[in-house]
Amino acid sequence: MNRWVVSGRIGAIRGERTARFLSGLRDAWLGLAIGLIALGIVFHVEIAAAVKTWITSTAYNHCFLVIPIALYLIWDRRASLRGLIAAPMPVVALLALPIGIVWLAAERLGIMEGRQLAAVSMVEVLFLAMLGRRLWTSVSGPLLYLYLLVPFGEFLTSGLQDITTWFIRHGLNIMGIPAYIDGYVIDIPEGTFFVAEACAGLRFLIASIAFGVLYALLMYRDPMRRALFIVVSVIVPIVANGFRALGIVALGHLLGSTEAAAADHLLYGWLFFSFVILVLIVLGLPFRQDDQPEAASSSPMKPGSDVLHFPCRQ
Repeated sequence: MNRWVVSGRIGAIRGERTARFLSGLRDAWLGLAIGLIALGIVFHVEIAAAVKTWITSTAYNHCFLVIPIALYLIWDRRASLRGLIAAPMPVVALLALPIGIVWLAAERLGIMEGRQLAAVSMVEVLFLAMLGRRLWTSVSGPLLYLYLLVPFGEFLTSGLQDITTWFIRHGLNIMGIPAYIDGYVIDIPEGTFFVAEACAGLRFLIASIAFGVLYALLMYRDPMRRALFIVVSVIVPIVANGFRALGIVALGHLLGSTEAAAADHLLYGWLFFSFVILVLIVLGLPFRQDDQPEAASSSPMKPGSDVLHFPCRQ
């Protein structure tokens, strides 16, 4: 067969596959855009409630950065996404049914966080249905990061207050400082301290989780290392806040004034928390894997797969 004919057929096949790729990409992004707009309209109450919480609560101000961070994480994975094409899976849309039931239960029970988690889950289902398993898996980290848009965790406050009070009680016993503790009220000879909700460490914990997930996605490739670092980023701020509260009470004992020790304690707490995060980063650096490429899923379009081989007459 004439080589010019073979070359022409190869070019035609490449052009056809490129056209299919561009068409699939266009359809996927169009479907995503329409789906996101529709979900935004359906869940506008949940979105408005979340944004209000982001504005009014210092524990959730960072939520405004979640979407830009997710977009950056996707861009950071651009090399591993090369060659992957969208392969829509319409059957995945059936997952919306159980999620809808969860939303309805949360709505009946008056749990806004449950409704918001259901709304984000609907977004995840939309991306999976439009992108397909391989492409969604390649960007699953950034997409799952969107769950941090939900201002959850308020229910943990009382538990965190208990943990903080436990640290203070045992710490004072070890240091030999006399104290009478009733609930969240700590009485020492120099005055009285109260473990308020603002001192429970929730804002430290939420900020640490957001940072820990981001750091794990950027610095590690092994899922086990990522999971371990995220667990550490949950434990460290809880322990650190306990020592912070203990330090304030001990300082009040040394200064002879609870008012002097408690002055600007939130500011000191953030400085201490920043130091703890710095230590966490340093501890995590020896295990970094950011010099390794993100694992890419096998692509339906493999290099060289469009080359035809014919026996040619010389």
